[in-house]
Amino acid sequence: AIAADPGRAKAHNNLGTLLQNERKEFDGAKAAYRAAIAADPGYAVAHSTLGILLEHERKDIDGAEAAYRAAIAVNPGFSQAHVNLGYLLKDERKDIDGAEAAYRAA
Repeated sequence: AIAADPGRAKAHNNLGTLLQNERKEFDGAKAAYRAAIAADPGYAVAHSTLGILLEHERKDIDGAEAAYRAAIAVNPGFSQAHVNLGYLLKDERKDIDGAEAAYRAA
């Protein structure tokens, strides 16, 4: 799908997920998520999956938080991004009030 339509954000995101979860190619996954975001900056799923990679595989907490917040900014109704942000705030930032707000927003 990417070869036929390089601007297809979902295809880039799906490639990133495969590279991250099946091949453990984290640099390739990160590049694919960023390509998805470049193709469609309003595609909240790509922001959120980038956040998951940054948080869990790269331990880039600031980058992950920014990615989750970007997902929420482009789609405030995307509950999974709120949940991901809540976990990060609770577990990494020890921000219980922030986590509660994120969970309530989900």
